[in-house]
Amino acid sequence: MYFPEARNPFPAAVAAVAALLLLLNSPPAPANQDGGEPEPKEQPPTVSARITVTASLPEIQVETTIPAEDLRNESDLAAAFRAAPGLDANRRGPINLEPTLRGLQENQIAMTVDGSRTFAAGPARMDSDLSHVNPLTVDEVRVVKGPYALMWSAGAMSAIDVVTWAPEFTAGGHRLSGALSLDYGDNGNTSSGLARLAGAAASSRYAVTAGQRSGGDYEDGNGNAVPGDYTSEDLSWLFGVQTGSDGLFQYNGGYQSQEDIDYPGRLLDASYFKTRSHNLKYVWNGERRALRGFMAQVYSNRKDHLMNNDGKPTGRDAPGRRPPFALDIDLPTESNTEGARLSLDLATGDDGPRWTVGADRYRSRQQAERLVQRRSNGFLIFQDLVWPDSRTDNLGVYAQGVRDTERASYGAAVRVDSVSAGIGQATGFFRANTEGALDQDETNLSAAVSGAFTLNDEWLLTVGAGRAVRTATTLERWSDRFPASKFQLPAEFMGNPSIEPEVSNEIDLDVQGRTGSGLEVSATLFYRRIDDYITVAPDPSLPRRLPLSPPIVFRYVNGDASFLGGELGLRRRVSDIFSWRLEVESVRAEDDTLDEPLLGIAPLSARVGMRLQTPSGRDWIDLSGAVTDGQDRVATSRFEIPTEGAEILDLDAAWTLDSGLEFRLRARNLTDEAYASHLNAKNPFNGMRILEPGRSLFAGISFRR
Repeated sequence: MYFPEARNPFPAAVAAVAALLLLLNSPPAPANQDGGEPEPKEQPPTVSARITVTASLPEIQVETTIPAEDLRNESDLAAAFRAAPGLDANRRGPINLEPTLRGLQENQIAMTVDGSRTFAAGPARMDSDLSHVNPLTVDEVRVVKGPYALMWSAGAMSAIDVVTWAPEFTAGGHRLSGALSLDYGDNGNTSSGLARLAGAAASSRYAVTAGQRSGGDYEDGNGNAVPGDYTSEDLSWLFGVQTGSDGLFQYNGGYQSQEDIDYPGRLLDASYFKTRSHNLKYVWNGERRALRGFMAQVYSNRKDHLMNNDGKPTGRDAPGRRPPFALDIDLPTESNTEGARLSLDLATGDDGPRWTVGADRYRSRQQAERLVQRRSNGFLIFQDLVWPDSRTDNLGVYAQGVRDTERASYGAAVRVDSVSAGIGQATGFFRANTEGALDQDETNLSAAVSGAFTLNDEWLLTVGAGRAVRTATTLERWSDRFPASKFQLPAEFMGNPSIEPEVSNEIDLDVQGRTGSGLEVSATLFYRRIDDYITVAPDPSLPRRLPLSPPIVFRYVNGDASFLGGELGLRRRVSDIFSWRLEVESVRAEDDTLDEPLLGIAPLSARVGMRLQTPSGRDWIDLSGAVTDGQDRVATSRFEIPTEGAEILDLDAAWTLDSGLEFRLRARNLTDEAYASHLNAKNPFNGMRILEPGRSLFAGISFRR
């Protein structure tokens, strides 16, 4: 069922929240019971947004933290990942970038929002699983680099969990607070805004937030216009109640509408995305003999999406082309997920290990239909099922134990997933040209061990090894000659119903510490091998479906791949007002089946930065540079093309007044470099990678009280 074109709630919501915010007055602090001076006022809650990166079991918490401004300064959540070690993002259009992590991408990364599993809305992945989260509503992003987040969800070769903001409970009476934020960028006329009204008391809290983002065509470093139109409007709300001293019951909901989005890296553009989410969660943390905690959660994510070719070459007449007349292509899709989670935290005495046992389940339903008509008269040429009413049901059970000693923390986790996947129907051509039953069942075993060891007062060593199993996606199983999202070709790809799940085996080594001179060091090294890696191979026996497609049709097959890489980070706070940092990262990956480099691997890169700030840290200016090597290790059999290196210079600054008013300035690509990330999609009509924006200046202002 597709969303009706309902009245847009955004303008009224913003107006209501803004009007209430302007009327806010902090309530007077209650007097002491003895009649003395009143207690000091509580400060308004702040958004402590950050990206926390770990390379071990999350509960062991060996982490690297990326500061708040890297989230606040971006109009797209995944764009902020480009500043985090080991993380990156690829561009297909102006927003909805795709996160990547040490050479992993798409469903190889388990992505969750407040613990709920969510999947992309369309088969072409014009959006990622996390695209429909406004970055200004995020409190924290937790990233686990490796197969260690086994309690988060199934198929987690690595994992990203987005935690959205909620007001803190107060120690006294009810407190009303709010925030307004506005940003503008000159390159592409981008703008974003947010209005929030929140309230909290000793045992209850609530918030409603409205956000808006928009932009137009931008200029690359050569002064050429790149299609970049988009609008995104969202409304989110929450209500939480504390039950007793140890329990919390909370409901989060949201609605987002994105419209008229250009995708120069795709065959089609997006007419709209419509997203509705509901998340109900109860958490109890106390002490009842061996029971130390309990969590129960149910959630629903419903996404509708429509694609069109109105602005593409296929939507115009072209004499000499086959066919020469303009086509009208519509591709409506649904991607709906419902799920539930349940876990128990157990302990065996004060010095014994901490145990967590639990289960989770999600049900994904995906439906997409392509309609191709003659634009001049509406004659239907053909229609086909892209997502043929597919379903994936995953039931997982897990157990994890962690023990702390005076000089070490170590633990182990195991997870078993039962997967049932199937489709409602298939064409005769698909049945005749594939092997195996259309419906498939799997039982997948994942496991991990990890330990953090204190070498001395300044140095910590973390080691880990794990295995995670990812089941195939709808297109990998049942695509009937439809373009692939992962492989940067406009060609057609044939699914494989009996394709084996990917199995990732990884070893991680991490050292963190501080030298006597105050230099902070973080060094990580990993090796990963993926057995039954899902890749593609040309199949000359398959005829293409559309005359405009390249003549070679590919089929999804299993192979093997290996990865070796790591990150090095150096930070030094020279004084209360000055600090500097250096980060280097590299991944080398091989397609062991074809004996060539693996497709879609970012080149060696380094980031260097320095910051001046006031002793309080409220006012600061940050200058950073990124140097990326050219990537000539490409998968030639998949027609991957090399990418030139680039040197990028950025500047960020913020100034905060005592009144709560904050001013922000940003300058991106100060030298106006013409460059493209190697991970960016290619324009399917000219074969060139989508270039990043040229010099871009941004100004922002926010207010909270």
